[in-house]
Amino acid sequence: MKSQLFQVLSFTLALLFAIACTPKGNSNDNANNVNNVNNTNNNTTDLDDDGFTVEQGDCDDDNPAIHPNATEIEDGIDNDCDGFTDDDYDGDGFGIADDCNDEDRYVNPGAAEACNDGIDNNCNNQIDEQPCQGQDACPDEMKLVYVIERDNKDLYTFDPATLTFTQVGTLDCGGGATPGSMGIARDGTAWVLFSDETLYEVDTESAVCTQTPYSDASTGFGAFGMGFSSDTAGGVDETLFVANATTLGVLDRSTWTITARGPMTSQAEVTGKANGELWAILPLEARMVRLDKTDAAILETYGLGANFPDLGDIDTFAFAHWGGSLWVFIREYGMGSSTDVYEFDQDHNFTRVREDIGFTIVGAGVSTCAPIVVE
Repeated sequence: MKSQLFQVLSFTLALLFAIACTPKGNSNDNANNVNNVNNTNNNTTDLDDDGFTVEQGDCDDDNPAIHPNATEIEDGIDNDCDGFTDDDYDGDGFGIADDCNDEDRYVNPGAAEACNDGIDNNCNNQIDEQPCQGQDACPDEMKLVYVIERDNKDLYTFDPATLTFTQVGTLDCGGGATPGSMGIARDGTAWVLFSDETLYEVDTESAVCTQTPYSDASTGFGAFGMGFSSDTAGGVDETLFVANATTLGVLDRSTWTITARGPMTSQAEVTGKANGELWAILPLEARMVRLDKTDAAILETYGLGANFPDLGDIDTFAFAHWGGSLWVFIREYGMGSSTDVYEFDQDHNFTRVREDIGFTIVGAGVSTCAPIVVE
């Protein structure tokens, strides 16, 4: 009995001590004060209950949607309290207030004006103003996509605006080998890789072709897709990129050597743009990717969705950009089947826009003269 009485007295004293030591005020009062280790003044009230006080960077403590952790949206308000209204959505250093196209990192007040692309590149309300910093003018035919047909080695232009093909001529080279991947330079020269991995220079006006000194026995690179990309946005200097199943490289046409830039995850076709971007289609992965030209790192990636054919059904494919879209030419296996044309548009929709064009495309290329935006 004495032991139980001692326990009761001990518990009672502990309870009285705890009550005596409790701070004045209640839990609701304490909840109204932000108690955060990052807050230098724990007595400051978070008026809009968004988790941030004025001292913690809340630039509008009457609006719970505005605070340092908020997502910036295009509404004329500094939503995330970083001192910048309507942030720089394309990452070019210019916000929407100054950038005339904040969805294109190569269009902004600090960009160089590119000639003959129909775009106000430098946001000065003038399109293709002269002297365009010494850039050359591109003939209209070099602004089109070129494709090459497998069976007769016919060279065509493709106009994405009308979805029409026009035959240029027929290649009289390659012997029994068939043409494949193709790249188009600004000067009107096409570079065509044949199935025996010989590389030919082709005049896009006459379709006359000449074998180059390129030797796969020397490079060991194997079959590759290829495409030119401008070295700088709107510039005339360009680089010919090549890609096989494992490597993105650069083909030097003065030494006929290939220098590796970085790894690839699967076989690809590549295409470049006048704004300096490099894109690849990875058919085995059914996705479209934008590549870092220095190391082949993937900067953007998009699945091609349900409209992309089953991999087992694809016979041939080719790839080029034009007007902000990426154009894919695919022939599926089947008696009498020919190439279908697909468009991957700026909203990342992959759609078949022409079916059974009447011949089989195995290579496609476009020069950096081609428009990157059609207005």
